[in-house]
Amino acid sequence: MNNRRNYNTDRSFRARWLLIFLLLAVVCAGIGYMIGTAAQAEDQTVMCWVMCKPGNFVNVRKNPNKNSEIVGYLDCGDDFKTDAEIRNGFIHVYGIGEYGEGWVYCGYVATEKPEAVFQNYVCVAKNRVACRRWMNGPRIEGRSGWLYNLDTVSVFYIADGWAMTSRGYIQSEWLEVDPE
Repeated sequence: MNNRRNYNTDRSFRARWLLIFLLLAVVCAGIGYMIGTAAQAEDQTVMCWVMCKPGNFVNVRKNPNKNSEIVGYLDCGDDFKTDAEIRNGFIHVYGIGEYGEGWVYCGYVATEKPEAVFQNYVCVAKNRVACRRWMNGPRIEGRSGWLYNLDTVSVFYIADGWAMTSRGYIQSEWLEVDPE
């Protein structure tokens, strides 16, 4: 009996990770399509922006792999050029100062310039909303991984339908400016 339970637990664990991987692949494909369409229309070059918490940065890697050598950094809000090439969930970037070119993880890339907000918002979802590690990424575990109706959260930036908050990334449709 215990073996069956462990098998089912392992199976559901694998299924969850497969679902997260597929979701990330779909998101990256969507970003690639949006950026690729824009790149064809504008000289094969598209501007994108880094969306993360203020004071944070994202790694620019030599190759499209999380274990690849870090060749530089982009700060929150930095813009960069891309040729819309996406591999393994990373987007190719170039023209970034002394680094020249590299790869940035797609979960932190906005295709529209993030609007700086820096004010409190209220959750207006009827139930709860998942706080994500990055745009369309996995849910943050534990109680802090959820934002409940009427919870207040600080919002730093909004772009591409996502809000970068003090609790993680949240779809902006579930947030309204706090009237207080």
